[in-house]
Amino acid sequence: MANLKFSKNLRDALKFNKKTQQQLADYLGTSQATISRWLSGENEPDFDDLIEICIYLEETPNDLLGFDEINVKKD
Repeated sequence: MANLKFSKNLRDALKFNKKTQQQLADYLGTSQATISRWLSGENEPDFDDLIEICIYLEETPNDLLGFDEINVKKD
């Protein structure tokens, strides 16, 4: 199941950075249809694409994936 927070956060990041789906697709070397599927929540990018998206949009993976805080339990 796709992460709907990711699709919303990606849409918000594109809008904030004044980038289009096509510009992101061109940067990643993929199709606009792929970006559209990510934005609809139908699919998610693989790890390598996620990192490239973060670099392009100057976001962190936590921000795009919707993690507010990661709590690590230490023994």
